[in-house]
Amino acid sequence: QSKVPFVTSPDASLLAYDDYIAESQLHELKVMEPDGANAVTLASFTGGSLYPYIWSPDSRLIAFNYSTSSANGEPVAEVFVVSRNGKTLSSVYKGSTVGRLLFSPNGKYLLVEETTSTTGGHLFVINLATLEQKILEAPGLSTDYDWYAPSWRP
Repeated sequence: QSKVPFVTSPDASLLAYDDYIAESQLHELKVMEPDGANAVTLASFTGGSLYPYIWSPDSRLIAFNYSTSSANGEPVAEVFVVSRNGKTLSSVYKGSTVGRLLFSPNGKYLLVEETTSTTGGHLFVINLATLEQKILEAPGLSTDYDWYAPSWRP
C-alpha cells in the first residue's frame, strides 16, 4: 500500500493523498488530519493514475485528474472536483492528458493544462459554478501553440 504524495490544504487542517493498493490497482483519493486520524475516502478508481490533485484556496474543494487508457490504447484524462467531505463529486473536464491543474485565487475557476491534443497543448478555463469551459487565448497568438506552466496573478 502506498500513500504518497501528501498535499496539505491551505488551512493546514487536512492532507490529501492517493491511497494505492498495487494488488487490486485500487486508487482511493483520501483526506486525513495531519496526525493520520479520521481518514475519509473522497473517490476511488481501479487502474490508471490519480495525478495531480490540488486544493482550492479556501480548502473546501479538491480538484484531481484521473488518467487511464481507452480500449484502443489512447490516453484518456478526466478532471473531477470533490468537496473535502466527499459528498459532492463532479466531472468538470474530459480530455487526453492533463499536466497541471490550478484554481483561480478566488476559487471560482479551474485552469486545466491539456498537454497533448491534435493541435498541441492548450489551457482550458472552467467556471466551477456553470461548468462552462473555454480555451484560453491570447491576442495575436494562434491556439496551436503549446502552453505550459501557467500561473494566476491575483
